[in-house]
Amino acid sequence: MMNDARYFLVFGLVAIALLSLALACGTETVEVPVEKVVTQEVVKEVMVPGETVVVEKEVVKTVEVPGETVVVEKEVVKTVEVPGDTVVVEKEVMVEVERDNLPPLIVGNLNAFTGSIAEFGPPLRNSVQLAASHVNRAGGVGGGSMLVISRDTAVNPVQGVDAARALVDVEGAVAIVGALSSGVTIASAQSVTIPKGVLLISGASTAPAITTLEDDDLLFRTTPSDAAQGAVLARLADELGYQTVGIMYINNAYGEGLAAQFEESFAEYGGQVTAKVPHEDTQPTFASELEKATEGNPDALAVMSYTGQSRVYVREALEGGYADTFLFVDGVKGSEWIDEIDAWDELDGTLGTAPGSEGNPALSIFETAYEETYGFPVTHPFMAEHYDATVLIALAAAKAGSTTDSAAIRDALRFVANAPGEVVGPGRDGISRALRLIAEGKDVNYEGAGGIVDFDENGDVFGTIEIWQVKDGEIQSTGRFELP
Repeated sequence: MMNDARYFLVFGLVAIALLSLALACGTETVEVPVEKVVTQEVVKEVMVPGETVVVEKEVVKTVEVPGETVVVEKEVVKTVEVPGDTVVVEKEVMVEVERDNLPPLIVGNLNAFTGSIAEFGPPLRNSVQLAASHVNRAGGVGGGSMLVISRDTAVNPVQGVDAARALVDVEGAVAIVGALSSGVTIASAQSVTIPKGVLLISGASTAPAITTLEDDDLLFRTTPSDAAQGAVLARLADELGYQTVGIMYINNAYGEGLAAQFEESFAEYGGQVTAKVPHEDTQPTFASELEKATEGNPDALAVMSYTGQSRVYVREALEGGYADTFLFVDGVKGSEWIDEIDAWDELDGTLGTAPGSEGNPALSIFETAYEETYGFPVTHPFMAEHYDATVLIALAAAKAGSTTDSAAIRDALRFVANAPGEVVGPGRDGISRALRLIAEGKDVNYEGAGGIVDFDENGDVFGTIEIWQVKDGEIQSTGRFELP
């Protein structure tokens, strides 16, 4: 054996060599799709004295995995004699991955750029595009890019069905994010996505009717049902001391379901809904409906509509003396319509409800990325939920090993959204980590910007309802996030 000085000299030389090799290898950070990944492993062995021998040995192994990935392992063993009695053996293993990228992951987006909720369209489209950008910057799905194509539904079920059919038949979408309106989502699902076996995830449709729809497990949503919002709104009305409430609601699945849930829950507090009055999407005036909804002078008028109608009949209610106290919901949580009718002072202090989660690191990551990308902050409901729906499609596609098989992506969805699994979150770094874990065969549990997205057997999620307010010329959160 060597004396101490020689031992430390050799040990130091080996340590320097190993450190240099480690620095050369580095830590891989994948920002764009890659064709080759190389990893190196160094093993130090101490052997008995022997003559100087240099041995190079190459072992080649080919493995086919989903996406036609070919893995080639090359092992080189080098034996070097160091002066003295000890021989140091360095073993270097190089793994080269030659990847044939999967085809693009094409995702449709049913959105509303015209119609009664058009101001929601651009920010929700931006949220979907931001998610796709993060997926692509994280390396894509199987090396393939994620492509989002948006089409306008005009908040109209007929146009929505046409848009969904074009996304699937013309654009080749393997999954769809949308729509905003529950009525459009239900019509598109029943007429297009369910018959064609295409996954659809809505980030905004809240109608309770979606829960029980016969959908072959192809319809999901990343926002809670109005079974929750209606209950929280009823509790809020009771807290405010309202004993009677009249309701104006949009005549579709969203308005009808929310009004029914509110009435049922309000009755449990001893409250009375004096009238439930439906209205159509587009009307020049709502005076007749307002007269019916406010008959008997209820304590408040619940506005269960979209911004396109509220901008007309809230102004008519104020100017005509029908009502001056309101309860708002998610469909009117926007500042544009209040600006348009110049009613900030008259509506100051009005409270409303909308699905939303309390501030958390995941939400902050999304909000920061959105503002950095688009130059203005998150402003509307359902933006985080649209982002999450898009990310989940990408992670499910990675788990399924396919960007073209909608059924396989659907089957993988709960495996990347629900516990158990390592918790992963939004943002490019979070998605990159999730994709890496999936590639290693590990389970992940995505917890999104909009909150926990554990899908139940109906494709629903369970989440909190935010109480918001019109205050000092803007829409503000009260900081209250409640469960039904």
